[in-house]
Amino acid sequence: MEDLKNWTSFINGDKQSLEIIYTKYYDQLLNYGLKLFSDPEIVKDCIQDLFVKLYSSKKIKPTMHVRPYLLKSIRNILIDKLAKQKLLVSENEISFHMPVDEEDLEKKFGGNDEELLMLKKLLHSYDQLSDKQKQILYFRYIQELSHKEIAEILDINEQSSMNSSSRALSKLRNLLLDKENQVFLSGDDLKKNLILLCMVSK
Repeated sequence: MEDLKNWTSFINGDKQSLEIIYTKYYDQLLNYGLKLFSDPEIVKDCIQDLFVKLYSSKKIKPTMHVRPYLLKSIRNILIDKLAKQKLLVSENEISFHMPVDEEDLEKKFGGNDEELLMLKKLLHSYDQLSDKQKQILYFRYIQELSHKEIAEILDINEQSSMNSSSRALSKLRNLLLDKENQVFLSGDDLKKNLILLCMVSK
């Protein structure tokens, strides 16, 4: 409700409300942008471009979901910027990735061999998901968005988001089976460790 209040105030001419939104979501936008393209300066420029565009626009669309609106916008702006700089030919070339260095994992979890091994296996398994599945799990468990909000960002319907999430979690569980077909992680542990991977990723 606070987001909606600030967005409505901004639309009605209160520019300070946009500053509140910028401060609140900058890190989340940067985190997402870097998972689409690894150059921090370009991603930061895109965030700046987004808020300059919002600030100077004479007509802003109302929205009930501010964060999904911003996340979708930053993705579109990034795609446009990369295309203009000849770093991207088509939207299909941009891919979502969670850049985790195994050395960083070892530094953070080296004292726990079992957890380190599991995180390495999870990272390898996560990399085998489709681009859409990766993003849906990221939005659902890292950004903690609803399936309705995820659908808005990715231009899919809500049921598709739910189905893709379920299939992705099922695939991860299958990939994480050991030789005796014992699942390494429960559903809750799987989500928790996805969050750990994201925290380590650059």
